[in-house]
Amino acid sequence: MSGGLDPVQENLPFEDASRDVPAWKAPQPERALPSLYEQLWTQFRALPWAKWREQARPVIKTGARQLASAGRLAAKHGGEVAKVAIRQGGTVARVTVKRGAPYTLRLAKATAQISLIRALPLVVARTIHLFGFPGVVLRTAMQYTIAHRAGLTIDEVVYFRVDDPAGYTVYEAPPRLGTAIAIAYLPTLVLSILAVLCLAQALTPRTILELPVTWITWLQIWLGLAFAAHSLPSYEEAGPVAEQARVGVVKADPVAVFWVIPAQAAALLSRFGGIIPAVAGGLACWWLAAALIH
Repeated sequence: MSGGLDPVQENLPFEDASRDVPAWKAPQPERALPSLYEQLWTQFRALPWAKWREQARPVIKTGARQLASAGRLAAKHGGEVAKVAIRQGGTVARVTVKRGAPYTLRLAKATAQISLIRALPLVVARTIHLFGFPGVVLRTAMQYTIAHRAGLTIDEVVYFRVDDPAGYTVYEAPPRLGTAIAIAYLPTLVLSILAVLCLAQALTPRTILELPVTWITWLQIWLGLAFAAHSLPSYEEAGPVAEQARVGVVKADPVAVFWVIPAQAAALLSRFGGIIPAVAGGLACWWLAAALIH
């Protein structure tokens, strides 16, 4: 039949008959390049180590001979110096051992003891103020009231804090000595009266009526000692009054002449903190209360 298809040929037009590799053979992988480490190691091994060793051998021998000569010279001429250095070094070593850890420990203990001794009065004063806070608050309130009624400018008022002094009033310097005395010592009079009354009422049932001690007795003793411990002014209050009284004596002020000695005594008593005024006030008020009931 004229219209039939041609028989299938072996080589199709799109095939490459010139290829030597058969169609069934897989392509071979290309050879991997050496890594950077291998390249550096190859170059390092290619260096002329033997040649460099032969060139450096004479230099090394010469240097060794020079060092040996220098050592013999130092040993010959430096014996005495070495002995002195050894003796001095031994002395320094002995001092270092002696002043090592034991010396540092003793120094630390001494420093701690000094710090404790210096801090102990402040701790005791803070404890007294914390125990007697009713007296601190009442005294500050009276100072504020007197200064306000006197027409002075008040900058700051602290009724209570855990410090020494525990309460204070910052006010304008009074122009007259009488006003300064009233602000500093009128609370002393009021607190002393309250302390004596509280202590007398606590001591009377026990010493005269022979009644048992109750919680009311302990409350009265606590309030009496709190008022008595803070009856005397602090140095921040007594110091300016004493200075103003001293200046008034120079000006022949009769109030200053009368008050200068008590003011100086109160300032001296309170100069070293609140412990001495607290103890003095407590003992004085206790003695007065006991004297009233006998």
